[in-house]
Amino acid sequence: MLLAAMLGGVLAGCGSEVRAGVDLPTFAPTTPTADPAAASAPLDPCAALITPADVANVLGLDPGLTSVKTVRGVPAPAVGRTEKLDCTYTGEKGRPLFTLRTATYATPDAARQQWQLNSGLEKGEKRDITVGQAAGLLYVRRDELLLSVVDGPRTLAVQVPDRTVPKGRARENLVTDFAQRALKIDPNAPPPAAPALTQPPVQISTGG
Repeated sequence: MLLAAMLGGVLAGCGSEVRAGVDLPTFAPTTPTADPAAASAPLDPCAALITPADVANVLGLDPGLTSVKTVRGVPAPAVGRTEKLDCTYTGEKGRPLFTLRTATYATPDAARQQWQLNSGLEKGEKRDITVGQAAGLLYVRRDELLLSVVDGPRTLAVQVPDRTVPKGRARENLVTDFAQRALKIDPNAPPPAAPALTQPPVQISTGG
């Protein structure tokens, strides 16, 4: 009985006192951090033109089911082309929505020459159109529209099938919208001011 009482007193003392000189560990709250590799990864070049989320918003689709497939072309020094991208935007179950093709050239002249050459190869009723300050051609076909634009050293082609166009929206408006987004053109920006006309100097006769 005496031994049990002594043990009880020792255990009670251990439970009520903390020994001096012993630091209890403390832990600072942790917060999740982003993957450094993911943060530094470059944006997909086609997504940099138009993000799949923007496409989903324009077409009224689920952003989680909208994606883009990027195919990089090879440079073509013979025609001055330095870069080429083919972008295919898809929706649910990989259904193709529209395609976007863009190329960059060494000079604006090289871009325009190649654009004019390609324009002679496209089929469909051809209409002149401007997108911002960029010159373009709209090809009207039975079940799709193709908008081809040259903007400085860049060319852009947006091909939209009729099945992609939301109800109540004009297909010409949709294809132009995509081109403006890819070229980073503000549709609400005022047109550039016309250059001021200068009058030639007037010569005043002093003769008699």
